[in-house]
Order: sequence, then C-alpha cells, then structure tokens
Amino acid sequence: MDVFEDEPVLDGNHPLLRMPNALCTPHLGYVVQEDYEIIYNTAIDSILGYAAGKPVNVINPEALVRK
Repeated sequence: MDVFEDEPVLDGNHPLLRMPNALCTPHLGYVVQEDYEIIYNTAIDSILGYAAGKPVNVINPEALVRK
C-alpha cells in the first residue's frame, strides 16, 4: 500500500499500519534510484539542449520553425 485516502499519514495512527499482513510505504514507495536518474538526466539534457539552441525530445518540432 502506498496510497492512503488522507495523506500524508503523519501521526502513524492508521488502521492499515497496524495490520501484520500489510506493507505500507510513503506515496513514493515504488520509486528506485535508477528511475530518478533517468527522469532527472532527461530533464537536464532537455534544459541544456534548449539553452544551447538545440532542443531535444521535442514533440512538435514544427513549432521551432520561425516564420
């Protein structure tokens, strides 16, 4: 379980937390370091590409053409 009806669970007083057969994590319990590296590297590459005048990962490249 990584999503609760009311978040964040701050006081640790939630029925699921007291169940011996439930594993409860913060809302980001599914994230692993490798995913963060991919996401943030892609973001940095996009920013640097744009700053250098060579945007990357552009969904609509026709918008880059100046009239």
